[in-house]
Amino acid sequence: MKNIQKLFAISCLILSTDIFAETTYTFGWTVRQLDLCTDWSCTTPFNLFTGSQYLAVNEKGAVPGAGEININLPTSGTYGYLRWRAKNEFKLTGYGLNDDDDTTYCASGSPTKYATEALAKAAATETNYSFQLDKWMSWGNGVDAPGYGDIVFGTTMPNDPPGYTSHWGVEDNQKYSIILRREETNDEFFFTTVLQGDYDFGSGKIPGTINFGIGAANKSLSYFQTCSTYDIGRGWCTTVGDTCYARMGEPLFDFVIQ
Repeated sequence: MKNIQKLFAISCLILSTDIFAETTYTFGWTVRQLDLCTDWSCTTPFNLFTGSQYLAVNEKGAVPGAGEININLPTSGTYGYLRWRAKNEFKLTGYGLNDDDDTTYCASGSPTKYATEALAKAAATETNYSFQLDKWMSWGNGVDAPGYGDIVFGTTMPNDPPGYTSHWGVEDNQKYSIILRREETNDEFFFTTVLQGDYDFGSGKIPGTINFGIGAANKSLSYFQTCSTYDIGRGWCTTVGDTCYARMGEPLFDFVIQ
């Protein structure tokens, strides 16, 4: 018998008090698939959801009406990992300090650098953002070929993914390791991370909360900065210049099952 529950995206960041003063946003994306896994490679996944569900959060949590997925929970088995597949299309509305100088402000949908937060807030409009995934994942992750995978090592990961290597060092703002892999095209990508503890679904008790990818606060939902040649090489922007652009940062999620 299927165990249908609702999965609520309640936040994308654990926000420290100073973050509210620096970045305000609404961020949306479309989830296409959710799987529970017994290992990093997800060789025997349990499918929680397949479809197309738009989710949206802001600095306070889930946006009403856009933070819920109906999922099918297993009735047996122990899982310690979660993998989701998302469309490479994100909606961002927000404003915040320019990460390059911490004195001017940037707004989504505008290349202008603003002298005050109020000016940036007034100028912010909804903008669409997509990663150039073949550039973002250009180094591979030790398992996927260059251009198809990437990995972010967390600071307190108890068992970093065996067999995976990274061009990057440990990310100070990320608690748990994240494995990324894109589809053959740039249209979708997979995101795999560890759950906070193994969940035994055969115990007869449904876990009240499944947390994954939780990390330290770092303004990372969106970066507001000017575009450098390095940023172009990573696929985050397209034109060098002393103007603002906004992009999605490292996603940090907190989901609740009800």
